Amino acid sequence: MFPIVVERGSSKHRTHMMILMAIVLVILIAVAFILPEYQVGRVNRMWAMAIAIMGLNLVLGYGGLFALGHSAFIGLGAFVTAWLVQDLRFDYWMVIPFSMAASFAFGSLLALPALRIKGLYLVVITIAVAVVFPSLAKIETFGIAEKTGGANGRIIDEKVIPTGLGKALGFSETEPARYRYFLIVAMVLVVTFAVRNLLNSRAGRAIVAIRDNETGAAVSGVNLVRQKVFTFGTSAAMCGLSGTILALDKGFVAEQDFLFPLAVEMLVGLVIGGVATLGGAFIGAFVIVFVKEFSKNVNIDFGLFVLDGKGPFSALIFGVILVIVTFFLPRGIVGSLKPTFMQRVYRIDPKAPSLPENLTRLS
Repeated sequence: MFPIVVERGSSKHRTHMMILMAIVLVILIAVAFILPEYQVGRVNRMWAMAIAIMGLNLVLGYGGLFALGHSAFIGLGAFVTAWLVQDLRFDYWMVIPFSMAASFAFGSLLALPALRIKGLYLVVITIAVAVVFPSLAKIETFGIAEKTGGANGRIIDEKVIPTGLGKALGFSETEPARYRYFLIVAMVLVVTFAVRNLLNSRAGRAIVAIRDNETGAAVSGVNLVRQKVFTFGTSAAMCGLSGTILALDKGFVAEQDFLFPLAVEMLVGLVIGGVATLGGAFIGAFVIVFVKEFSKNVNIDFGLFVLDGKGPFSALIFGVILVIVTFFLPRGIVGSLKPTFMQRVYRIDPKAPSLPENLTRLS
C-alpha cells in the first residue's frame, strides 16, 4: 500500500493536491468557530509570526545571510501602522503597502553592510540594530516618541470589524477576532504563494546560488549587490506586514513588544520548524506561540519539588522541549520528517521526458 507513488504534474498528483488543499481549507475554517475567541487571537499571532519567520527564512535559510535583527522590522511595521491609523486616519487596509515599503527601505539599507561583510560580523551588526531599535522608539527628536507612544506605547482605536461583505458572510461585530482571523489567513495564503513562486523563479534560484557559492553565482551573471539588497528588503517587508497584523489584531503597540528576545524567538522557530523549508515557518510559529504557552501551564509534583511553569521554571521547561526536539530532529521538524515521509509514505517521481511529435521511436 505504501509508499503511494505518483508522477509530478500527473492528473493523480493534481487530484491529491486538490484534496489536500480542501482538507487544509476546512481545517482553517473550522479553527475560527471551534476555538474560543481569546484562542483565536493567539492563532492570529501565530499567523503573524509565521509570516515573519518566512521573512527570516528567506534571508537566512535560502540566502545564507546571517541576520538577527528582524524584530526591528516587525516593530517598524507596527509603529508605522499606529502612526498612519491614529494620526493620519488611514483605514487599516490602506496601511499595509506603507508599512511594507518602510520596512523594505530599512531592510535594503541594512543590506549594505552585507555587501562587504558576512558571518559573525554581520550577525553582530544586525543584533545591534535589534537591540537599539526599541530605544529609538522613545526618542523625542522629530516627534518620534509622540508617533510611537514612547515608553507607554500607543493604542490603535481603528477597529478591524466586519464590513458590508463581512456582515453578508455572517460575521458579527461582537466577535471581531474571528473576522480578523479570516483576513489574516487570506494574507498568509497570499504571502505563502508569493514566496513559493519567488523561490521557484529566476530570482529565487539566484538567492540560493549566492548562498551555495557566491563566487560561482557572480561568475554566472548574478548581480550580487542587487540580489542581496532585494533579499534583505523583501525579508524586511514581510516582517513589516507581520508587524501591521500584530498591531491591528492587538490594538496596541509598545517598544517592549519588539525587544531583542523577539528576534531570538524567531530564530528558534525557524530552527525548530526547519531552515530553508516553507512549511517550517508555520511549525516554528506554532512552537513559539502555543508550546511556549503550554510550558507556562505545566505543573508536575516530583515530591522534593514542584515543577511549576508559572514560576521561574517556565523558560527552563520551554528550553528543555526545544533541546529535545533539536537533538532528535537536527534539521528541524519539517526538514527531518519530510524526506522520510516522501520516501516511505508519498513519493513524487519526476515527470518523464516526452519526445517531440516529429520524432518517432526506433523499433
